[in-house]
Amino acid sequence: MRFGTSHVVSGSLLVAIGACLSIGLSGCAEVPDEGVEDPEDSIFVDDSKADDFYSLSAQEYLLEGKSTVVLDASMADRPAAERLEAATQLVGLKQIAIAWFITQYLVDKEHDDPNASFGGFGGMAKAGAYEDLAITERADKVTFDFTFRQIAAGGKNLMSKLPTRLVGGKHVFDLEIGRPTNEELAQLETNAEWYRNAPWSPWNPANVAADKKEPITFSITRERPSTDGFFDLARLTADGKLDMDVYFGWDYHSEYHLKHSKQFFTWLKNQGFRAPVASWDQLTPTTGPFTRTVKADGRSVTVEVRMYFGKPGTATDPDTDEGGRVLEGLAMESLARRDVIIYSGHSGPFYGFALANWKKTAEGDLDDDDMRAAPMPSDRYQVVLAEGCDTYQIGTAFKENPNKLGKNVDVITTTSFSDASSPAAVQNFIAALLARDSLQRLRPQPVSTLLTKLDGESWGFTTMYGMHGIDDNPTVVPWARVADFGKRCRVNADCGGPGNLCVGTASTGRTCTAACVANAGCGVGYTCKLVASSSSSTIYGRACAPTRR
Repeated sequence: MRFGTSHVVSGSLLVAIGACLSIGLSGCAEVPDEGVEDPEDSIFVDDSKADDFYSLSAQEYLLEGKSTVVLDASMADRPAAERLEAATQLVGLKQIAIAWFITQYLVDKEHDDPNASFGGFGGMAKAGAYEDLAITERADKVTFDFTFRQIAAGGKNLMSKLPTRLVGGKHVFDLEIGRPTNEELAQLETNAEWYRNAPWSPWNPANVAADKKEPITFSITRERPSTDGFFDLARLTADGKLDMDVYFGWDYHSEYHLKHSKQFFTWLKNQGFRAPVASWDQLTPTTGPFTRTVKADGRSVTVEVRMYFGKPGTATDPDTDEGGRVLEGLAMESLARRDVIIYSGHSGPFYGFALANWKKTAEGDLDDDDMRAAPMPSDRYQVVLAEGCDTYQIGTAFKENPNKLGKNVDVITTTSFSDASSPAAVQNFIAALLARDSLQRLRPQPVSTLLTKLDGESWGFTTMYGMHGIDDNPTVVPWARVADFGKRCRVNADCGGPGNLCVGTASTGRTCTAACVANAGCGVGYTCKLVASSSSSTIYGRACAPTRR
């Protein structure tokens, strides 16, 4: 849960009580209601001056190593094909174990954690990102060796933190993982998984007998980073409506699910939303959405925001089985119906969303298995914010949903602790998605703008936000009028709506173009170049520029 330690159902959370609290939480994430304006005196900047996972603070890494599995002795007399099939299934279970122990090693720890002295480098494995190579049988016909690959994420300096050495030109490190029995490896029922029990959790090989450990040497290399992109607001608003469901997970420290939902109620009203009821006390799961209207590419778009949280004495009472079931059912419905789904609360490695009081009920947990099974629409683009500690693995869970298969979903996650003391991440996310100019027209912002904001306001933590699914996002601003590139212009409005720009060069004068983040979106004959205001000499973004000017 949002403790980001090796624990999943117990542990303590370092709650950030910093500058945000001292000035009042409700004002901490305030974002101007309007004013995202592109300069009217733009010029291109000279070149000389200036994975499907994208992050400004985190980096994905490829881990490779070798391990073994051993079948039951009775399998030695079975046909070779049957032995290989059984070994392949067992290798899959072993990969889950390897990911668990890698995460136990890399994940940040708190000073009072039982395994605080073990690792703690600010990273975690990407659950589900496994690859098995070269499964080979030994002479005894029950022992199989295999080479594996896994993906992990951590800070951009993770390799400098790890105790690596160079072997054959590769950086490698040694790690003792646990050696659960084959029977244990198969115990993966939700909330009763083998890895939630001692000695596997919390894992510290220094305190475990040698026969329960397996030494593995891992090589580690950087994965090729993905490039920036835009949220595909054209698709999100295509039906004339942009709907968002926000969930505040149950909190055991200071009832933040109640405090943050109250602050969020006020924030939405301050942002121009019409509330469905007069006060927070009147909110129920059926009171309807907060609403407001914005402009998108010349059309009026209705924005709807619904809010859900565990409220004592109501249908969503987080202390009861029924309340937990209601919250979980609502979340599954949101995943099936909404454009944007936002969660803010406790989470952790190999976990999901804690909607209810897990100390009193086993209901109300939206686990990673639930995310894979949720009835998400296959042909609809959705965005998920998983705001909590160590939610990085959740990105894979949503992308592996059979209705998504890695497409039509963007998932923003964290790679370490997050700030539980403020709803700022939720508010900043919505503000970035709804960034507008003075005429209330949506002006899509690069994902990097949001990630910078989220990283910068995670008080007292190095949260390392990132987004899964960015590789197929637009790299030129949605609603760009690409057909008008090169057309003579005087002001930005001559070229279209927000994000379409009138940019000058010394050789060709002022011509139409559009904001971009990478060359791919600009088309043949154009590259994505820095642009600046000529009057202030301030670089403010990038735009598609003719390859030859």
